Amino acid sequence: MGVEAVRRALEHLPRAPGVYLMRDRQGRVIYVGKAKDLRARVSSYARREAAPTWYRHKVEAMVARVARVEFVLTASEKEALLLENTLIKEHRPRYNVDLRDDKSYPYFRLSLQHPFPRLSLVRRPDLNDGAAYFGPFDHVGAARKTLRLLQRIFPLRRCSDRVLASRQRPCLDHEMGRCLAPCVGRVSEEDYARVVAQARRFLEGRGQEVARELEEQMRRAAAAERFEEAAAWRDRLFALRHTLERQRVAGTRGEDLDALALHQDADALRLAVVCVRGGQVVASRVHELGRAALEPEEAMAQALLMLYGRLTPPPLVLLSHLPRDPALVAEVLAERAGRRVELRLPRRGEKRQILDLARLNAQAPRQGRSEDPQAVLERLQARLHLPRPPRRMECIDVSHLGGRLTVASLVAMQDGRLHKAGYRRYQVITSEGAPDDYTAMREVVTRRLGGDRPPPDLLLLDGGKGQLAVAQAVLAELPPERRPALAAIAKGRGQGPDRVYLPGRKNPLNLPAHDPALRLLMRLRDEAHRFAVEYHRLLRKKALTRSVLEEVPGVGPKRRQRLFRAFGSLAALRRATREELQEKGGLDRATARRVHAFLSALDTLPAPK
Repeated sequence: MGVEAVRRALEHLPRAPGVYLMRDRQGRVIYVGKAKDLRARVSSYARREAAPTWYRHKVEAMVARVARVEFVLTASEKEALLLENTLIKEHRPRYNVDLRDDKSYPYFRLSLQHPFPRLSLVRRPDLNDGAAYFGPFDHVGAARKTLRLLQRIFPLRRCSDRVLASRQRPCLDHEMGRCLAPCVGRVSEEDYARVVAQARRFLEGRGQEVARELEEQMRRAAAAERFEEAAAWRDRLFALRHTLERQRVAGTRGEDLDALALHQDADALRLAVVCVRGGQVVASRVHELGRAALEPEEAMAQALLMLYGRLTPPPLVLLSHLPRDPALVAEVLAERAGRRVELRLPRRGEKRQILDLARLNAQAPRQGRSEDPQAVLERLQARLHLPRPPRRMECIDVSHLGGRLTVASLVAMQDGRLHKAGYRRYQVITSEGAPDDYTAMREVVTRRLGGDRPPPDLLLLDGGKGQLAVAQAVLAELPPERRPALAAIAKGRGQGPDRVYLPGRKNPLNLPAHDPALRLLMRLRDEAHRFAVEYHRLLRKKALTRSVLEEVPGVGPKRRQRLFRAFGSLAALRRATREELQEKGGLDRATARRVHAFLSALDTLPAPK
């Protein structure tokens, strides 16, 4: 493991170009890298530095997880670069650049292959379908608002191809002046194509050119005394000018370019992308790259190949950090674009101002973006002193109404995300009639860990030290391989954060309210509570029907029918004693006890709303 695994790999690595893959103990690829000299590049991971930088700290954390190193030889460094990009997309390694960010950005799609193209908003562009795509946009709400504005300026259809072919009369969009109604022949293909071309030029950043064209059409209609048509052109022109006034002018003399800036601080690495088309800033977005164990130059090279894997790069790309071999990366991008692509680090002038704008966006942390699940699990491992990150977590919540009809829920998380397939619900019925929380918790923990399902990495209990002590007593009677790590979470006092208790610790952990680890536990607990309340509502609803008996363990459709044939009604069943349930209903002693306790609990329930 770790440095020793890297040193063992050096015995077999050649001095040739290629790609190397680092795998962890589970066989997962955690890093993919390329090199002109594989042996020289991989040997750098085995060196120690007296004063490690932020980058070296990340590298050392990655190397500590390495169990083995594999390699693939290539004929040239360019082939290694392309193979590295392919393998990163395939494996999505933890310590490489990943610009997907678990989020699909919205794009404008113009379906150019149809006689009457449609302008729509999509999440995942297909560059092989013949349509034109514009974007991406960082905020879907702003993209939808822009689309509504475009409908006023360029009245293209919004309906699907199927609806277009089947309509017999114009829709409401046409009545509001937001569609030219090609569905019923209100516009020719030539006139519609002219509006499509205007919309495309606007989305490409040539809005001023479109404004001049609209003004000329307005003047022609007015000169020919087609005043209604002139008024329509005037309204579209005003809407377009209002939109253009709100766009920021970049001052790059109408050029098309992108600016990419990396920002690195204590615990984060962010990449900001600013898109300039026709001299105007048309889009910007920020990617969180905190997991990447890369130097900025290497991170920028991977980001360029990932970013322009779907989209065509503009002729000029401004960068805050040039890749180690910018000519090689530019050659690959030029092949994808079908023309020359220049990578430049501007030092002064207007282009430096655009790059500074990208740097400003990269410096600002993005609130509301989802935390990296793996990073949160590692943080939780450190906070709870666990032997490994808790990839599988489960939470138990006990719920009842005044001590009656006690139920419990179990919800699961896998790799920091809710795992619905692992949800379970339990009905708790004991011989005492009205079990308390501790007795119910003991029963549910015993049933969960006593079965064949593998135990979770962490079992979370909704409660305090009492529930935790009950679970510890249950685990003491189980074999070691069936004992998961335990924790309990209780509501905080007053305005304080929720409290987390651990076995063998008197006081709760001191976790601040904004700690991602605490928020993850709270989310799991809240989901368990929601699931338990939902089960209660289901039982209260079924209390008005005969099928409620099937909620009792051991009672299925056949036994339910036999009970109702013997007693005639649910009310008669509620009045029956355990002995009568055995004699008349044909139940065994244990099932009769469970049915009697369950029906007694139903007597105390309020009617469902």
